[in-house]
Amino acid sequence: MNKLLLASCVLLCTACASVPKKIALPENTNTVAFLEAKSVSTSVVGQTARWGGVIASVKNNADNTMVEIVSFPLNRNLRPKPGDETEGRFRLYFNGLLDPVIYKKGRSITAIGKVSDIEAGKIGEHEYQFPVLKDANVHLWKEIQRTDVNIIRQPAWYFDPFYWSNSYVRHNRPVIIRRSHDVPKKQPTKPSPVNKR
Repeated sequence: MNKLLLASCVLLCTACASVPKKIALPENTNTVAFLEAKSVSTSVVGQTARWGGVIASVKNNADNTMVEIVSFPLNRNLRPKPGDETEGRFRLYFNGLLDPVIYKKGRSITAIGKVSDIEAGKIGEHEYQFPVLKDANVHLWKEIQRTDVNIIRQPAWYFDPFYWSNSYVRHNRPVIIRRSHDVPKKQPTKPSPVNKR
């Protein structure tokens, strides 16, 4: 029984930490960190890098696609973790077409490729030096759907003697979740006509 439980836990952890095939690398592969590639003093051209972030823009050229990405650190699944602070921006070049309708601004992406020379460009009117990934493989992450909900507790629970006496029961009662637009509105009732004689 213990062996079965241990095997189940291992499989569950492996499934949770799965890495998409397009951006997977053999174990012990050395990769260049994004901040290391930003440093002009370090020569990392031609080495492998795996960076990710949020798409800022996409430009389709004659024989490739250039994607400008706002860089964020990756979690253990290699999905970017957007936050209020960024490491900077980089550009990747994909050999082929990436449709800007799919690879649109704001989508999370992770790429693996060879570090190329730093490329001069602009963010708005601001001059910027972009680290570059050439011949990149990319993985576009699915968007996370978020829903605002209201939590409503059943009024009958307040009359349950065990609700107030047992903190475990109180905090582990199920809750009903309703979307705010699903809550029916009460219709005003019209008084029935009265026959006067």
